[in-house]
Amino acid sequence: MKKAFIYLMTLLPMVTFAQQIPMFVGTYTNRTESKGIYIYNFDTKTGEATLVSTQDSKDPSFLSRNNNFIYAVNEIPDQEGTVSAYSFKDGQLTFLNSLPTGGESPCFVEVHPKGNVLAVANYSGGSAALFDLESNGVLSKRSRLVQHEGKGVDPVRQEKPHVHSTFFSKKGDRLFVQDLGLDQISVFPVNKSGSTYTLTEESEDFFTPAGGGPRHIVFDKKEKFLYAILEMTGQIAAYKKEGNDWMYQSTYEINPEGFKGQNGGADIKISADGKFIYATNRGDANTIATFSVEKGGELNKLSNTSVKGKGPRNFNLSPDGKYLLVANQYTNNIVLFSRDPKTGLLTDTGKEIKVPAPVCIIF
Repeated sequence: MKKAFIYLMTLLPMVTFAQQIPMFVGTYTNRTESKGIYIYNFDTKTGEATLVSTQDSKDPSFLSRNNNFIYAVNEIPDQEGTVSAYSFKDGQLTFLNSLPTGGESPCFVEVHPKGNVLAVANYSGGSAALFDLESNGVLSKRSRLVQHEGKGVDPVRQEKPHVHSTFFSKKGDRLFVQDLGLDQISVFPVNKSGSTYTLTEESEDFFTPAGGGPRHIVFDKKEKFLYAILEMTGQIAAYKKEGNDWMYQSTYEINPEGFKGQNGGADIKISADGKFIYATNRGDANTIATFSVEKGGELNKLSNTSVKGKGPRNFNLSPDGKYLLVANQYTNNIVLFSRDPKTGLLTDTGKEIKVPAPVCIIF
């Protein structure tokens, strides 16, 4: 009995530590009071977040993590952007290096599941870039730049390509490139030779509804269905995989019934169990929609919830799925919602984190 007690006591520090996990927040620094990247300890039991440190960085608008390495795109206005690499230890980020992204306004970055390569979306540049990574987290080189050409149906918003995101499939064998300007999703098979990853020369393209502007995507657990949030129309476009093709199924309105204001669809996430999808809309809505995912891949809207702020950009679920945190860019706050894992519904906890111009949250 005494030995069992001693054993339990040795586990207590581990349990306590497990409740405190690092959370990283990317921001806009241009014309704001932000310093760059904000690092918090997030308590998964209480939902409290404690600021640990900040890392100076210019407009680190989107972040990605691979173990103890953090990558940020620097979306500097009116010039070619950069992607920066950092190591993370003891609550602090240490700058490793940065490289030009090959285009203006990089707005998205994601690390390959194996951690050997990352992809960047250049919004104003209309291109996607692939970077090799060293084992120590350092950016080695830009190995590929995919430049899109053309325009969409909207003469103002779609006057040229605007690549908005670059998502790898779960296995890392495909790269999905979403272009808001072309209403196009390009799928590049990813080839592996040793520790090197390359993209095929040609992509397999499919299109979203004209004038919608695809921004981000999510997959169901089996990657049989794909859901794309459309920024310009405030909708979700659903696709089903048939062979090697993605076939359009339907669109779903993010906004409450009767909404007639300006749209600004921003982000989309799916719960770990694949049962619920969440999507934010900026513009005049400032809401987050909750959908259940039905057996046939159809979506059923359950609710629209105010984000208690303005300009909801990226949001994220805590790793245990208990909480959902929304980054409100224009009201300088991150709002914390509790999430019912059975119904998917969100409840405002009354808690918020004050941080200048937050636009990205990762754990």
